[in-house]
Amino acid sequence: MKKDGKRSVRLSRFHGKLARRLALAGFLISLVLGFSVWVHERTVVGDAIVSRALLGTANFNAQIEDLIEASGVSDRKAVQRELDEYGTRPGVPDPKGDFVLVTVYDSEGGVVAELVETGYVHIKQMKSLVSVGPPAFPAVGDYELEVARVEGIPHVAIALPLTNRSGDPVAYIEGIYAVSREAMAGIRRGVWETVAWVIAIVLVTTALLYPTILTLMGRLTRLSLSLLDANLETLSVLGSAIAKRDNDTDAHNYRVTLLSVRLAESMGLDPPEIQSLIKGAFLHDVGKIGIRDSILLKPDHLTDEEFEVMKTHVQHGRDICERSAWLKDAIDVVGHHHEKFDGSGYSEGLDGTEIPVRARIFSIADVFDALTSKRPYKEPFSLEESLEILSKGRGIHFDPALLDLFLEMAPALYQEVAGREDEGLRREVERLTQRYFSDDSEVHFD
Repeated sequence: MKKDGKRSVRLSRFHGKLARRLALAGFLISLVLGFSVWVHERTVVGDAIVSRALLGTANFNAQIEDLIEASGVSDRKAVQRELDEYGTRPGVPDPKGDFVLVTVYDSEGGVVAELVETGYVHIKQMKSLVSVGPPAFPAVGDYELEVARVEGIPHVAIALPLTNRSGDPVAYIEGIYAVSREAMAGIRRGVWETVAWVIAIVLVTTALLYPTILTLMGRLTRLSLSLLDANLETLSVLGSAIAKRDNDTDAHNYRVTLLSVRLAESMGLDPPEIQSLIKGAFLHDVGKIGIRDSILLKPDHLTDEEFEVMKTHVQHGRDICERSAWLKDAIDVVGHHHEKFDGSGYSEGLDGTEIPVRARIFSIADVFDALTSKRPYKEPFSLEESLEILSKGRGIHFDPALLDLFLEMAPALYQEVAGREDEGLRREVERLTQRYFSDDSEVHFD
C-alpha cells in the first residue's frame, strides 16, 4: 500500500509536470507563430500601401498624358492645374490615405509642378524625405522607394517616370503617400485579430492533445514502473541466491547495502552514484556462482592454488554484469571490492583514488559487517573490537578519509544494522531502494 501510495504521488507529479510543459510549449509555439503571422501581415500591408501609391501615380500619369509630348512637358501650367485638381478631386481625402506631397520634374530635373498638403501635421518631416530628384532618371517599370514611420504612421516616398503616349519616359514624379490613422488602426486591428486567432488555435489544439498524451505517457510510466520492479526484484533474487549459497543467509547483502548507502549519503554522493552502489552491493559476490563448491564451501583455509581460483569470482562477476545494460554500472563494486588502498588487493592491484569511490565505500561496509556478524567459523566481534581492526587498516586496506567518516557514524550504525536478519531490515532496504530508483520510472523533460 505504501509503494502504491508513493507511485500515485509520483504519477500526480508527472501529470502536473506534463500539463505545465505542454502549456509552456503551446504558449511558445503560439508566440512564434503569432510573431510570424504578425511579420507576414505587416509585409502584406506594406505591399498594399506601395501598391496604392503606385496606382495613384499611374492614375495621375494617365490624367496628364495629353500634356506630355515626345520631348517632354509641353504646358507646365496645365500640369500644375491637373495636379491641383487631382489633390481636390471628389472623395479626397481617401479614408485609406493619400499623397501629401507631390513634385513633378522634367527630364533635366527642373520642377514642373508641385502639390503640398499644407494642413498635414507632418508635412515638414515629409519634405525631408524628398530628394532634389532621383540620382538617375528612372526607366519605365523602375521606381525609387523609401518608407518612413512618423508617430507609427507609414509614409511611402516614391519616385517614378512619367511616360508619353508612346510609353517613353519624358518626366518623373516624386511623392509622399501617407496612410490615414483610421486605416492604420484598422490594419493593426486586423493584424492583432489574426495573431490572436493563431494563438487561440494553438492553445486549444494543445489542450485537446493533453488527454491523449497523458494517456500514452501514463501507459509508458506504468510500464517503466513494472520494469523497475522487475529489475529490482531480479537484483534482490540474484544477490540473495548467491549469498545463501555461500552463507546460508541473504541478510548480509541487505546489511552491507544499508551500511554502504548510509556512508555514501554522509559524504554527499550523488543519487545516480548511490543507485550504482546499491546494485553493486547486492551483487558484489555474484561471480561466486562460477566457483565450484569444493572451494566455495570448504570449511578449512584455502590453499594458495584454491585462493587463486577463488579470486576469479571478481572476473566472473564482471562478465555477468557486462551482459546487462542495467547492471553495467555495478561493475565498479563487483569488480573492485577486493582492491586495497595501498595497492595490495586484487584483481587489478589498484591503489588510492584509482579505486572507484563506490568500491572504496563498499569495502568498509563489507568488512564492518563481516566483523560484527556471526559466521560459521566465528562469533561476532564487539563494536570496540571491530573499530580497532578497521583502524589498523587505515591507509592500507581503507581510504583514510572515508574510514574516518565511517568511524564517526559506526556506533549509530552498529545499533541500527549489526547482526540483523529480521524482515524489518529487508523492508528498510526496499524503501531505500525505491527512493533512489523512483526517478527512473518518471518521464523527464529536462
